[in-house]
Formats: sequence, C-alpha cells, structure tokens
Amino acid sequence: MAASKLNLPIVEKGATYRHTLFWKDSSNVAIALTGCTAKLQVRESVDSDTVIIELSTVNNRIIIDPELGKIDLFISDEDTTILEGFGGVYDLEVYFPTGDTTRLIEGRMTFKPEVTR
Repeated sequence: MAASKLNLPIVEKGATYRHTLFWKDSSNVAIALTGCTAKLQVRESVDSDTVIIELSTVNNRIIIDPELGKIDLFISDEDTTILEGFGGVYDLEVYFPTGDTTRLIEGRMTFKPEVTR
C-alpha cells in the first residue's frame, strides 16, 4: 500500500497542535493497531539530515487507540513555540509487532509564525 498524500493542518506556533486520523479499510472497518508504535518526522526536504520535529509513541506526541484505528498527533504549545522555519515534508510510519512497517501518510506540515509572545 502506497502512503496517502495528506498536507496536515497548519501548526500555529505558540498554540497546542492536535490532529486525529482514523485508519480504516475499504469496508470502513478500523485497522487493528494492537501493539503498534508510530513515528512521524518533519524535515525541510526529503534529503535533509536535520529533523525539525519528531512525533512518536515513544515521546508521547503520537497516541494510538488500537481498537478504533485512531492515531492522535500532538505537539504542546511550548514545543510549537520553538519550532524553526516554516515547516517541511513529513511521513508517518506505523510499526506492527510482526515487524511490518507501513508508511501511512506523507505530505507537508506548515508552521505559521506567532505574533503574541
């Protein structure tokens, strides 16, 4: 399965960022995510060695509800405040306990500057 293209909602610097995804099959049934972990990295470009920000189940910026096929993305207001630049490209990988990896989505994540500081 090829990753779906999805430009995520704009991350407003200084504000809490939350976005929820539901992974379902063609029959609209939730994909079972029991035991899964996930990671999303934002980089200026695909070839860049520098990670602007990483969201993962390890750093609690990704929360998975396994029965609902629900994946919550989260960045605290403290962390959005220190984001540099105007965003970049990302992809979201889901890791199954079987050892399989799925690149679920990919696209752009844009950061909007903060006026009130």
